Amino acid sequence: MAIDRVPLREHPALFDKPIQEMQVALAAGLQWLEHSFGRGERLAKVVNGRKYYTPNIYVGKNDYRLITPDDRVGSYSFFMLEEPQEMEYEAGVNTRLTAPFSLIVWVDMRKASPDDTRDTEAVKRQILQVLNGGFLMRTGHYRITRIYDRAENVFDGFTMEETQNQFLMHPYTGWRFYGELHINECLI
Repeated sequence: MAIDRVPLREHPALFDKPIQEMQVALAAGLQWLEHSFGRGERLAKVVNGRKYYTPNIYVGKNDYRLITPDDRVGSYSFFMLEEPQEMEYEAGVNTRLTAPFSLIVWVDMRKASPDDTRDTEAVKRQILQVLNGGFLMRTGHYRITRIYDRAENVFDGFTMEETQNQFLMHPYTGWRFYGELHINECLI
């Protein structure tokens, strides 16, 4: 089943609104990004008595698409909302919601830096340029506070062993941009 380059929710609500804005901006600003996914979900499955956690996106009709590093998906990004989500509520006033979030970007360097120099810092800079003013956010704001580039941190919370597949070796690389996402929502 083919997936759109930028699959969008028909009626985004709460945190999905600003995530969708970032999703569209990343696709517009990073031509090498083959898929700019929205909010991912962490699914669990048990195989031979062992529990595995995988990143997935919901594609509709009770179907999910696994978005683990491989050469079939290409360069992609997706968002994960972390816990806890904080809420400041006052009756009759907009409610302020805050959630830790991660933007995970997995890159085929042959497409992002075709000169074969493996200039990962230049590609990271491109991503940061989009995130730092490359678009106007209308439905909230965010702050990036940390960047991770070691495999165990990029895919933290998911069951993936880099020693088995070496998914961050050339021509691939990845990052986890971690921060806080804030929205004001009228819940009346």
